[in-house]
Amino acid sequence: MGKIHFFKVGRTIAVSMVALLCSFIVASEFFYLPADADEDIVVQIVAHRGYSGAYPENTLSAFAGAYACGAKTVEFDVRKTKDGELVIYHDDTLERLTGDKTTVADHTYEELLQLDAGEWFDRDYSRERIPTLDQTLNLLSTTNMRVFCELKNIGDDPDFARQVYEKCAQYDMLGRIVFLSFNYDYLSSIKEINPYQPIMVLASFGKSTLPTKYPAEYYGVNMKTLTPKTIKAIHEAGSKVYTYAPENKGQMLSLQRLGVDGVITDYADMSAL
Repeated sequence: MGKIHFFKVGRTIAVSMVALLCSFIVASEFFYLPADADEDIVVQIVAHRGYSGAYPENTLSAFAGAYACGAKTVEFDVRKTKDGELVIYHDDTLERLTGDKTTVADHTYEELLQLDAGEWFDRDYSRERIPTLDQTLNLLSTTNMRVFCELKNIGDDPDFARQVYEKCAQYDMLGRIVFLSFNYDYLSSIKEINPYQPIMVLASFGKSTLPTKYPAEYYGVNMKTLTPKTIKAIHEAGSKVYTYAPENKGQMLSLQRLGVDGVITDYADMSAL
């Protein structure tokens, strides 16, 4: 699918516009409801890696763009550098940016600052940089957005989950953050720190045994494997089910009718499709 640009803004403009937009965008949740959907079917939109259909993913521009188009929940990915800095980046390797197979963990943050995190997407974003978790939380703290903070599986690191949690606590944002991961050990660590902190179990396969094996408030399941049986099991457990990642209105409508509570999508502004 080709790139869809709601509008293009440079990194500096995108960041500065957020404070202005705070006074114009309503505080209610952003839902998608097609004209041919049943009136009682609504699904919450989560901006996957920011508005990644229109901006380079996991950048400050993508987060500002998500807020600008009305999305009230944003998702991003956290990794850790060689020197212990928490940064926002999804892929296992830096190949998208550098052409090589090195990873975030192979580099210091100062080394990562030399990389361009936007030009691969569009020249208009050629001066984007991989943001830190600090920078991202600082930006989002000026908005009313909910945050889905995914802890990427970086292996056996007993301090990783605690460090991410404590950084979020510094910005007084825990009340609107859900921690996500495919690594349930990380989520268990979060629960040990704060049993009331909501977590989301990410799953590639939507088995109905998920709520029993991996207790959580939320589940994020691959849309290709999600079944009514699994949705029923999650709802009966008192939890909510989100799915990833629809790319068009037809898929959105199908997921709504299936009964999901929310979708994690690259296209935060579905009306642009």
